[in-house]
Amino acid sequence: MEHEKKRRYLVQVSLREPIKPRPEENNPEAVMEWLCECLGLSDERDDIAKEIFKELVRASHQRAGVSTRELKDKTHVTQGAVVYHMNVFIRSGIVIRQGRMYYLRAQTLDDTLSELEEYMIRRMNRLRELAKKLEGSF
Repeated sequence: MEHEKKRRYLVQVSLREPIKPRPEENNPEAVMEWLCECLGLSDERDDIAKEIFKELVRASHQRAGVSTRELKDKTHVTQGAVVYHMNVFIRSGIVIRQGRMYYLRAQTLDDTLSELEEYMIRRMNRLRELAKKLEGSF
């Protein structure tokens, strides 16, 4: 009997305290940059991640996905760099892949963030339950 390998996906949600103060809402470029930094997707030096994330948000606004080739052409970086960043976004739980296309986890950025919030709350509740049981065993 052969054991099938189950593929596990590591979801590593990261929230960072941004260096810069929250930008004005009337500056979408600065807001997008700030969100990327808060979500641990990029830092001040990583313009590629910000550009790719912007394209994903634009595509989701049009209810579409994007391919790595499209992202490569729009961001003018190698396809390997695009794939690397997409994998980071997938591990963070923000992006999903269906075939050749990549999408935000939910229909909108707001819905995506809501789903991540719910995921983190469920995970923390499970950890707290385990901690209570562990404390009771001492």
